[in-house]
Amino acid sequence: MDGFPITALLKQQVILLHSDFPVLLTAHLRQSNKAGPNVPKGTQALEADGYTLRTSSPMVWANLEAFIKDVCRWGDYAGISGRVLKNNARSHIKSKVGNAISLLSFTPPDLAGALNSVREIKGLGSVSFASKHLRFLFPEHCPVLDSILSSRLLYDLSTDGYLLFASACQAMAEELNKAKISTTFPGQSFWRPSDVEAALYAWVNEWK
Repeated sequence: MDGFPITALLKQQVILLHSDFPVLLTAHLRQSNKAGPNVPKGTQALEADGYTLRTSSPMVWANLEAFIKDVCRWGDYAGISGRVLKNNARSHIKSKVGNAISLLSFTPPDLAGALNSVREIKGLGSVSFASKHLRFLFPEHCPVLDSILSSRLLYDLSTDGYLLFASACQAMAEELNKAKISTTFPGQSFWRPSDVEAALYAWVNEWK
């Protein structure tokens, strides 16, 4: 029986089958792509925005400002973006995000350096919201680690905890690809760490 041993809550171990992951990823996409007025941008649209941002030279401030607002809204804390934009100079935000993009463009990508660069922006000091921005800039490398996943899967909300979680998501993505488990993320032919994290988030929230 192919699957991953997952330690959750009080070190209780369960097995998540390979075949569970496409269903869970679909459930996450369904939750994050709801249509209607005043609904945050969906995952796919934000990924497209992140790609535009990381490939723009020079970086366009209006795009970066909109990206921060949309990521915070996606994360259910729209008000954070207001504090970020109020309490930081534009040049500082552009410098720190630009540095994160450069570090994630390395081979191998420097996830720790990128995370810490974004965390130097006032208002984005938490691993949770810094990693959300990285996730939409480089979904091929970066998952999100928030308080829910941290408490349920026992990864510290720290740079070291994030690196361990990202490594685990990368390893699971590689195993799913090796097992030829089809991803349900539109336009993708292989699993990425961000997709694995999305499936895990759906699992801990019991989305189906």
